[in-house]
Amino acid sequence: MKSWFVFPLLLALIGLARADTSGGQQICDGQYALCSSAQCQPIGGDPSKVSCTCEGPLRGQNIANSACAARENSLTSTFSLWDPTKTPTKPAKQVLGCIGANANQWAFCLDAPCSVVNGKTICQCALKPASDAYTFIDACPADAGSLKEACGNIWSAASKAELESGYSQLKATSSAAPVMAYCPAVK
Repeated sequence: MKSWFVFPLLLALIGLARADTSGGQQICDGQYALCSSAQCQPIGGDPSKVSCTCEGPLRGQNIANSACAARENSLTSTFSLWDPTKTPTKPAKQVLGCIGANANQWAFCLDAPCSVVNGKTICQCALKPASDAYTFIDACPADAGSLKEACGNIWSAASKAELESGYSQLKATSSAAPVMAYCPAVK
């Protein structure tokens, strides 16, 4: 193989390795934004990104590909096991799978930059094409119509493998990790 061909190929492979986001690599105990259940809106003029209203800034254990120091210096969307909206009278959010015929475009927010604007945490996330994706939701859909309606929104989401990888990595570091519950199938 010619050396002029090997170097660009090597650079491309390094770029692909850095783009791997299969559940995050670094667990930090610090500042983060949580977009696990965020609904997102298109950004005018940029079809590759969406604006998501997330929770935060929060502090605690979280996982992403970015370095801990970078997350402290700049508010970043990561993944966490903890649902900051859970109370004694409000249960934790459940995982909603928008799969098969209900798959829609979704936002990939891991390591997305965030800022606080008028008291709201806004993150700029990459828009992914329609494919199976999993997000968190306050109340599971009761029937096929409400499932289709819920999945018709653009959610901050992840593939099932990414979600379960992040969860298992964080769960391994906590003796009090919450159980991740999936919404029951509806017909």
